[in-house]
Amino acid sequence: MTPIPVPHRWLAAILGVVFLFDLLIAGASSDSLRSGDGVLALPGAAAMALCAYLGIRHAALGAALGAAVMVLSSAILWVVGASVHSIGLDHVTLTELVSGTALTVLVVWRARPAGAIWGTLALVGACWCAILARGVSECGLLACTPSGGEFSNMLETRAMLTTGVFGLVLLAASVGAGLFLRRTREQRVETEMIALVRKQWPLGAALAVIGLLEINQADRTGVVYLFSGAVAGVCAFFAPRYPLRNALVAAAAIVLLPALGAIQSNGAWLVPFSNLAASMALIAYAVRYLPRRNAAWATAALAVANAFSIGTRSMDFIGDAETGLVLLFLLGVAVVTGWYFRARDRERNQTVRAAVNSAQQSERMALARELHDVVAHHVTGIVVQAQAALLVAEKNPDVAVTALEKIERSGTEALTAMRTLVGSLRDGTAADGVAGQATTDLNADLHAVVEHFVGPPVDLDLHLVAPLPHEVGRSVLRLVQESLTNVGKHAPDATEVRVRVAQLDDQLHIRVVDDGATRPVNPVGGSGGYGLVGMRERVELLGGRFEAGPSGYVGWSVEAWLPLRKEG
Repeated sequence: MTPIPVPHRWLAAILGVVFLFDLLIAGASSDSLRSGDGVLALPGAAAMALCAYLGIRHAALGAALGAAVMVLSSAILWVVGASVHSIGLDHVTLTELVSGTALTVLVVWRARPAGAIWGTLALVGACWCAILARGVSECGLLACTPSGGEFSNMLETRAMLTTGVFGLVLLAASVGAGLFLRRTREQRVETEMIALVRKQWPLGAALAVIGLLEINQADRTGVVYLFSGAVAGVCAFFAPRYPLRNALVAAAAIVLLPALGAIQSNGAWLVPFSNLAASMALIAYAVRYLPRRNAAWATAALAVANAFSIGTRSMDFIGDAETGLVLLFLLGVAVVTGWYFRARDRERNQTVRAAVNSAQQSERMALARELHDVVAHHVTGIVVQAQAALLVAEKNPDVAVTALEKIERSGTEALTAMRTLVGSLRDGTAADGVAGQATTDLNADLHAVVEHFVGPPVDLDLHLVAPLPHEVGRSVLRLVQESLTNVGKHAPDATEVRVRVAQLDDQLHIRVVDDGATRPVNPVGGSGGYGLVGMRERVELLGGRFEAGPSGYVGWSVEAWLPLRKEG
């Protein structure tokens, strides 16, 4: 199995979005402590994002450079005494957090065992150095305020509890994801779970970033909503497999977990964005994959659950028109997204079905042409030779023996061709891959066809200057073969057949003419009417021109012009 590719554009987009968020936050909060302090952390964050992007191809190198960049950035911030607006981990920007997580996953996934261990330890050590160095810098800055000591104690306590627990959880998740991807790389067959992770990881990353944004705003009561958002996010990640079941489980978690926890939440974001984002993804999947009735039930359950969740988080939001409009808008976006992908799936399925039907029809036509041109040619010769042997058996037994030998040879060739066709059908190979006596030497093939032809003498005129493409040579052989078969079936009184194959500049001219005066109503073996049709199809598939009809007062002619090179 080929390794699961890392979409460069997806990772670049995620890193770009989080860096833009850090840029906006730094600009908005730079005046709260010291003018311009928040901007000083942005160069290090941008360099960290570049290291994460580098880690896609060189995981160990990207991890080492990322750790060095974080340590250097922390040293600079510590020297200048600048503050850092953090989300999730104290004193660590969101870009650094996302980049470090991506580098941990990449180094565990793609580096050698020793490189994975040292790369992970280097990133963890650099992160803790950043927390400690920047924490000291920020506490020194806050100590200048009237209540600086109190703020410093609060920050230290938060760094020890929230940052420690969250960092361990994030580290375990990153290492676990890297080990999972490392194991899937060694497997030869892609399982259903691996395929799901490969398709759903951008959604999981987006939901994780939203969860990080909410963690920074969560208080003790908000932890319950964060947990419900995590449950809903997991359901959204696995929604493509069981959309209805995951939607109902997520709705139950959004309703029941806040109901079991605190009702009011002060100081935190009033709208649980993680719940809303996961619910939008679940609604989109439900509308995309489920029947209309089940999709309506899933959409209604998630809409009611989110309305209840917002209402329990802030009683002031109950009956708020703006909140209702926002929910309706997000609900509409999710439904429209689901319908869009549903229409895309339907259109793609129709295109695939049409392509499959077209391929099957082409395969059937190719096999029909091969069966008609190859097998019918030999069978016609067998019938003609058998009839001739019956006519001369009593008067000239030696001629009958010669005819029987030719019948045996033609029967053997017909049986070989039939087995080849059957093998092509059983193996699923294309009919054009069937040899059917066709080789790379067109001169030899045409002489062999003429030599084994049962009928009037054949005057073969060949003017082949350069080797022909395989598909052209094969078609020429089949055209001559089928034309001679038609002479044997439809022109029993013919005394001569002239076959000419000549290269004329950029065209190949094929002409087969007989001098038969009459065409029998019931030819030998009957006529299916597919000979001329098959020859015309062969010529038109190669972009050529085909003509067949009486050649004058007597006889019949078949002519074809095949292009040897495309225009321009």
